[in-house]
Amino acid sequence: MTWVKIANKDEIREGNGKEINVNGQRIALFLSNDKYYAIEALCRHQDGSLAPGKVQGEVVECPLHYWHYNIRTGELLDYMEGVKMNTYNIEIRKNEIYLDI
Repeated sequence: MTWVKIANKDEIREGNGKEINVNGQRIALFLSNDKYYAIEALCRHQDGSLAPGKVQGEVVECPLHYWHYNIRTGELLDYMEGVKMNTYNIEIRKNEIYLDI
């Protein structure tokens, strides 16, 4: 378990995402309902970034072709069963966001 600082809290707005690169891994960071989530950034469909996607609760919609992922579990919610993306633990330390990578 290695905690890496990835952002400051004020860099992420409610209902929005931000893509970050951690050791060559593209990760999408989201804030929804005052909780931070981190999930692989690239949609399984055609590798579009999920970071600019529409977030509602624990669901992000890929902006390219509208696939939906649960940002807490990584599970694809439509089209195919058994598709799951990696998610990452987040820890808040004062105003900084850390990711367990």
